[in-house]
Amino acid sequence: MIYLLLVFLVSVKMGRKASILASFLSVCAFAYYFVPPHFSFAIIEPQYLILLVVMLFIVLTTSHLTVGLRTQAKISEDRERSIRSLYQLASRLVGIVSQEQIIEPSYQFIAVNFDARAILLLPDERGKLIARNAMPEILDLDHAQKIFEDHDDSWQDPLVRQSGKPVYIPLQGSSNTYGVVVLVSNKAMCELTSDQESILKAYVNFVGLSLERLAYASKTRKAEMEMESERLRNVLLSSLSHDIRTPIAAMASIADAMELIDPPLSVAHVDLLDTMRKQVRWILSDINKLLDMARLQIDYVSLHKEWQFLDEVLGSAIKNCSVLLDGYEVYTKIEEDLPLLEMDGMMIERVFCNLLENTTRHTPVGSRIEIRAHVDGPYVVVLVMDNGPGLPPGQEEAIFEKFVRGKLQPSVGGVGLGLAIVRSVIEAHAGTIYAENRPEGGTKFEFRLPITEYPFVIPDMEKLDD
Repeated sequence: MIYLLLVFLVSVKMGRKASILASFLSVCAFAYYFVPPHFSFAIIEPQYLILLVVMLFIVLTTSHLTVGLRTQAKISEDRERSIRSLYQLASRLVGIVSQEQIIEPSYQFIAVNFDARAILLLPDERGKLIARNAMPEILDLDHAQKIFEDHDDSWQDPLVRQSGKPVYIPLQGSSNTYGVVVLVSNKAMCELTSDQESILKAYVNFVGLSLERLAYASKTRKAEMEMESERLRNVLLSSLSHDIRTPIAAMASIADAMELIDPPLSVAHVDLLDTMRKQVRWILSDINKLLDMARLQIDYVSLHKEWQFLDEVLGSAIKNCSVLLDGYEVYTKIEEDLPLLEMDGMMIERVFCNLLENTTRHTPVGSRIEIRAHVDGPYVVVLVMDNGPGLPPGQEEAIFEKFVRGKLQPSVGGVGLGLAIVRSVIEAHAGTIYAENRPEGGTKFEFRLPITEYPFVIPDMEKLDD
């Protein structure tokens, strides 16, 4: 029993190999000192041989069970420490508000659980990975960038760590990759255990989801700021445009009344009044655009569609813009048998007016303006063309943005809303619009309106009989 106690103590303190050695030494010592003949390893009676075999079996079994319990206790302690470390990491990651706050807890977690150094590579505004802490010379940024862009998950295979050799692991969220963590081990080559791999995958998921949460939070804040700034801008534009319209209209009335006073004004003064009326018309046009854009943004383009002929809407628009078109050569060609279109006539008329006004702003007096319309499959295609200087290179798409003007000369007025209103109205009609420079010079605006089926009308047979 004393020998058995010694084997048990050796198993607890020194492990499996030492316990096996202690088991054999205890049996040998018992045979040498207590089995006749004493002080010899010779065994005369079979009963002593059976005794020694049973004793060896007992001590080996005892040592095996003791070492197993010791190993399980150590594994449980390691798991408890890892789980506690994961809990602390998750607790710290929950309250972060910036990517920089991830660096320190990540470094501590990897150092404690893997005896390695962690380097976080997070993308900048252009999507290029940059190191957020000290970067060793052995780090291959090109390889890390490729893993980041390809969403490579080959790291989930059994990992083998080698001292000084980096391991690249993508930090993935639920739908995207948000960075790469690089592990540089301080140990010699060794393979991670299943528990270590599970802990490492949990760490990667925690950090990836935290980065995803930060990305979504940033997008949400940006969207809220844009919505608030857009709302304030629309309210401001609406308020200013209403406040400005009244005095501008009063100026136009005063200009008209001044021509009726006695004695009659000189020719020079009449020319000044004409110039003032022209400028007042431009200002009122800009104010109307501000009101239209504010209404379109707030009401989301509420349409009142009716079946109408496109040429009638175009004719009304040209008549309303007759003052602006004075001195310009306007040419129209509408294809015969153009179908009826289900559209908001006032909105489409505003589209034509804005396009014609845009043309007169950017082309000299005497220029030729062509308006054509024809059927192309399920669409009616409308072209508004001029022979002016054309669009600046690369601005074919940008001119449809709000507060963007095609020309930057100070002499060209406008607030840059006319074409933005045009696009909003056309898209509200399920159409498209684009602009380009003509090969022979000038600008071409082309928009398409869908052709829908006519409503089926049941004829009144009594009226037909009459």
